Amino acid sequence: MAIDPEDLKLVKSMLFPGEDVAMTVRQRKFLSGGSIINPTSVIVTDRRIIIINRMSAGLRKDYEVIAYGRITSVRMEKGFVSSNVFVRVEGYDTDVGLLHGSGKEEGEIDGLTHNAAQQLVDYLNKKVAGSGAGNSGTAAPQGKTRFCSSCGAKIPADAKFCNSCGAKQ
Repeated sequence: MAIDPEDLKLVKSMLFPGEDVAMTVRQRKFLSGGSIINPTSVIVTDRRIIIINRMSAGLRKDYEVIAYGRITSVRMEKGFVSSNVFVRVEGYDTDVGLLHGSGKEEGEIDGLTHNAAQQLVDYLNKKVAGSGAGNSGTAAPQGKTRFCSSCGAKIPADAKFCNSCGAKQ
């Protein structure tokens, strides 16, 4: 799985200590669903996905961060020329980020190559299936719990990061 150095540079300061980037995927610049001037990038880490929506000829960037524990489903639609990945996120406001103005309950990352979309869907589905309510791919240990200082989600007492929002504890 490829990692684009330009995309990695954009999120390097956002990464938690020990967080690893697994892959980056960028929207096609040409053909169906692509964007010549403002391609969307998806940075996939071992804890979450970071979506960079470029606007205003790339001068403005909006960052959207989604922890695996918040993702309820991932699916792909394969078109003739490109593929779209759909991500459903628990408790997501339908008028922000990926869902802004769509009236949908799942966000769409469009204009990806078939291969990149398939790799993205396979990786995300493995992380979501392995996370249960977590983001590390392992089940949360049974026992003492506490609540996240950022979002209030129930997390293991010894958690260094929130399983739901990814915030450092």
